Amino acid sequence: MEGTIDNNNLTNDQKLSRDRNRLEINNTLILSIATLAITWCSYQSNLWNGIQTFNLAKSNKFSRDAQQQTIQSGQRRQMDEAVIINFFDDAFHKKEDKIKYILRGIRPELSKIMSDWIQLHPFENPSAPFHPRAMPGYKELVEKDIAESEKSLAQADISFEKASRTNTISDRYSLLTVIFSMVMFLTAIGGKITRKLSFTLIVVSGLVCICVLVLLFLYMPIASK
Repeated sequence: MEGTIDNNNLTNDQKLSRDRNRLEINNTLILSIATLAITWCSYQSNLWNGIQTFNLAKSNKFSRDAQQQTIQSGQRRQMDEAVIINFFDDAFHKKEDKIKYILRGIRPELSKIMSDWIQLHPFENPSAPFHPRAMPGYKELVEKDIAESEKSLAQADISFEKASRTNTISDRYSLLTVIFSMVMFLTAIGGKITRKLSFTLIVVSGLVCICVLVLLFLYMPIASK
């Protein structure tokens, strides 16, 4: 009888030792996976933060370009207005030398428009535009300047949207890092408590780890340098 009791106790001790070893192996496996996952998520979060920074820099650059183009366009129109007033006066008084001088000194696009206008004989031709700024070519020139500014603004908006998306991705990687840290915490304390509760914590942390790994590898985009 005593030998049978000793054998049973030994068997129970062996079972407990075996179960404890299994729990420790599972703990180690989950901790290792969670540690690697945290490292990967932190790496990806930093990469996406870098991409966000570059996209924001591009957005700021395009915004500055648009502002500069708008300012330059306004300055050109002011200069055009002053030139056209003098040109109109010289054309009205038929000062050919001053007309030729003005046409030589201004930018080619405006010179062509004013030359085309003077060739219409506007002071004798009622159907001609009243002044060079009313010429279709000048309107196209202004629209071209506006289009360039709007193009830069559109590029700025695109870069800003990309920056917003990359920021969201980076935040999600940070959230995954927190979840994997929670898995590590649950797994770590699981080895320090009763066997039944330890088993429960390991199962819960393992399921959470598997679900988050599936989400990580199937749905999270990967950034490269």
